[in-house]
Amino acid sequence: MAEKRKMLPVWGVVLLDIALTAAGIGVYMLFDYVMPQKLSVKTEVVATVDSSADTFALPDEKTDSQSEQTDESETESAVSDHDLGVDSKASNRGTVEPKSQNGKRNLSNKNTYDVESDKNLFSSINGEEAESELLGTTRTDNSVVSVYKRSIGEGDEKITYFVADVYVSNVSEIKTAFADDSYGKNIKDSVYNMAVDNNAIFAINGDYYGNAEESIVIRNGVKYRDSASETDVLVLFTDGVMRTYLPEEFDIDAVIAQGAWQAWNFGPALLDGEGNVLDTFNTTSYLNSKNPRSAVGYVEPGHYVFVTVDGRDKGYSSGATLSELAAILSDEGCIYGYNLDGGKSAMMYYDGEIINEPDGGGRDISDIIYVSK
Repeated sequence: MAEKRKMLPVWGVVLLDIALTAAGIGVYMLFDYVMPQKLSVKTEVVATVDSSADTFALPDEKTDSQSEQTDESETESAVSDHDLGVDSKASNRGTVEPKSQNGKRNLSNKNTYDVESDKNLFSSINGEEAESELLGTTRTDNSVVSVYKRSIGEGDEKITYFVADVYVSNVSEIKTAFADDSYGKNIKDSVYNMAVDNNAIFAINGDYYGNAEESIVIRNGVKYRDSASETDVLVLFTDGVMRTYLPEEFDIDAVIAQGAWQAWNFGPALLDGEGNVLDTFNTTSYLNSKNPRSAVGYVEPGHYVFVTVDGRDKGYSSGATLSELAAILSDEGCIYGYNLDGGKSAMMYYDGEIINEPDGGGRDISDIIYVSK
């Protein structure tokens, strides 16, 4: 007679179920969050730029009067071209949403942060002049990149940050690159390697699109993804204008029609289009704590500012709140500003090396913004 198989005790069955479930979850997470996945998507060229055209004057080509002040009529004209308010539903699309009577932006998203409630607002920024060191200026036929190391405040409140002041003769000089030159998920590389691979003078981390399930991704005039997101969007147009959009303001067809060269989806937006720090950020108070940060700012067509703030190292740099980051961009002369991925991702490359001190040595990410040699 065949022996009867022994049945596992109840506790054994429970442990086996737990082990199998854990193994299944582990395999799923390995595939979904770790293993690189090149995605096959239907891309669309939505904008082209004549890279041989000198659209904007570089600093040494400007007259004295042009160097001293921006031509307000030109700036106003560029802004109106991207107002995109062509119907009653989309009034003021492409501009900052009008403020309500209490001085706050009209945000439908409940996850917003009122910066007036931040008791430490501009604690190390407002009213102080930053110590500054020019790290270098690199000039090519198509760009001028000047990089500075600045610090402000003292002791545990000290903030150290790096500023790349970038002029380009053509918007095609503001470029983006994917890790491994591939669009996909979990495809990552260091900012350093991506910068070297693309012969960059200067580079900064992007929005880490590969870590988001839904976002707008337009890079170098090619649309890869246009799924909706609850975060703000930054668009660089082919005429050099750069604008920020709230989620409910953003219209993918409208911005493509206007010539969207690049589009990033992280945020929040930081400035109101006139250089003022926004009263309300489209984020939570938790995300406004002091951290390493990277950001991009817009001064005028052909003139952009990139900032990386070091953090989590008191005495050297405590990091910046979004409020302080916005104040830095405003102080640099920007009228629009936009928060990029931060924390360990916050890295700036210049002249062959990473020039800041990334938290924990930094991390591999999915994309960079750069200017090439």
